[in-house]
Formats: sequence, structure tokens, C-alpha cells
Amino acid sequence: MIDAFNFTHPDKIPVFYHPSLAGLHVHGQKLIDLFNEYPPDNPITFNSLPVVSPETIDEKEHYHEIKTDEWGTEWEYLVYGIHGHPRSYPFSDWQAASHYTFPPFSYDKINSPSSYDRAKTEQHKSDFLIFDGWISIFEKLCALRPMDDVLVDLYSQEEELFTFLDRLTDYWLEAVHVMIDAGVDVFMFGDDWGTQISTVISPAMFKDIFKPRYERLMDPIRKAGKRIFFHSCGFLGDIFHHLVNLKIDGLWPQIRLFEESPNFRDICREKQITLYLHPDRQRLIPRGTPTEIETVIRKYADHYHKIGGGAIFYVEIENDAPFENVESLVKSIHRYR
Repeated sequence: MIDAFNFTHPDKIPVFYHPSLAGLHVHGQKLIDLFNEYPPDNPITFNSLPVVSPETIDEKEHYHEIKTDEWGTEWEYLVYGIHGHPRSYPFSDWQAASHYTFPPFSYDKINSPSSYDRAKTEQHKSDFLIFDGWISIFEKLCALRPMDDVLVDLYSQEEELFTFLDRLTDYWLEAVHVMIDAGVDVFMFGDDWGTQISTVISPAMFKDIFKPRYERLMDPIRKAGKRIFFHSCGFLGDIFHHLVNLKIDGLWPQIRLFEESPNFRDICREKQITLYLHPDRQRLIPRGTPTEIETVIRKYADHYHKIGGGAIFYVEIENDAPFENVESLVKSIHRYR
């Protein structure tokens, strides 16, 4: 993993598995067996299947669940293991948000898909880089208020929104220091800035509003000698260049969209930005053929072997991929990595 980040010719391209409940629920024990036959390079075990509570199955045998998270947002879930959508929010407007109390946290309670407590961190650090965090300011705004309202208020330059955004940044800054003390190696940021065809906000607005706040959050991480990994799906346009200027170490994009961007790989190589190779989950993995999947994986592997690093294969199995495609993905990665 370190050689991949440093572009110093790793003996293999690293592989990172995500513990998606949706895929485990649909494919069952055969997916656990496949993962265990071809283990990844992150500290994760697959030894049990998720159990769907009978209370979440309605009279038509459909899954339906409503849950309130620790931030006070009520979410509706319609597909088991797939993130839901907000139904209600913890405050009615940004003025009311001035009285909002952020959820308490300790290291093992930070909103992360792979949280490790301090003891587990120490246990794993000799063998693995510890990725953690999921630090979000834009997406978190859109989880605390309706997204349309957030976008309108950003464009309207609502002062109370910016006051809350500064409080949110302070909250995550405290979390960053807790994770530094706990020994996290790679800090994950998660804010999607692209749609299928354009950026969600203008690159100029990103530069003026969000970039300085990311700088605040990333500065202590850099000073601690840790790495910064940014997740952002969709078309980024010039926001990509702002992320590059933030001196991130890794980027988790939707690869298909980025492959269509001129000079994308060259810029990542020049700036030593390592990519999660997350094969196209919109078409290729659920609707392609096993042969198509193998061809794409081999192409990725050949390129990153040639340039000597800068890639980590990322595997997240949801509910929509036939098992023969899942098997081709996992086996091809381990064949050509």
C-alpha cells in the first residue's frame, strides 16, 4: 500500500474490500467464501451474514425501514444495505441551527464505514495502513437540510448557513485531532461534487466557500505526516484541479467519468495522487459480461504496473450484480494485480 502511494513499484496492486451489507445479503455465503479465498489488503474479516429484522419487512414482503441517526436526521431505507434518503431533519432552518448540538464522538464512533477502536488500531498497524474518517461538510449539510435548500442558500450567500458551516468545520477539526492521536494513517474525506454531466456547484463557489475550510481540516493531517484521501463521484471539471491543489494523496472517483477527462491520469501521476480503481458500477459490473470485466481489470492493471504505482483496486458489491460478474471482478483483480 505504501509503495502504491509513493509510486515505488509495489509488488502487487493493493486491493481494498468494503463490507457492503447489500451484496452479502443477496449473495450469501458464496460471497463470503469468495472474499476469504481472495483476501484484501485492508483489515477486514468476513465471517457472518447480515440478518434482516422481521419488523422491517412489510405486508408485501418488501424491505422498509425508518431510522434516525445520531445527527437527528430521519432516513427512509427501501433496499436493504443501500443508503436511504432523508425524511425529516433536526432543525427547520439555519437560524434554528444556531442552537443545534452536534453529536458527541469518540474515535470508535466517528461516522465511518470502517471504524476501528484504539486497541484494534494498534493491533492492525503493523500489517495495514489504517483508513478512516469519512469527513464531510457539503454532504453533511445536505443530510441536515434539504439539498435544494442548501444549494439555494449557498448561492444566496445566507450568513447563517456560513456560520453553521464554520461550526461544522470546527466539529470535524476536533475529530481530525482525535484520529491523529489514535493513529489513523489515511484520512477519508467524502463529498460528492459531480453529477453525470456537470459539477453540483460552480468551481468558483467551491474555491471561495469550501476550499478554505478543507484547508483548515487538512492542515493538521499534513503536519502529522498522514495521508488524505478524497471521495467524490461524478463529473468534477475544474473542481478536480482545486482538489489537486489541496495536495490530496488519494482520490476515489467514478473511474469511467474520469477516464473521459483529458490528461486526468497524467495529472495524477505528476502530482502523485493514488486512485481507488472502482470499476464502473453503473453499467459494467451489474450489466456487463464476465469477459468484459476481466478485460477492463487487465487494462487497469497493465497501466498501473507500467507507471509503478498510484492505484488501489476497490471492491464494493451491492445488490444488483449477478454473481458470475462478482466472481469475475474479484478473480480478475487477483489474477492481474
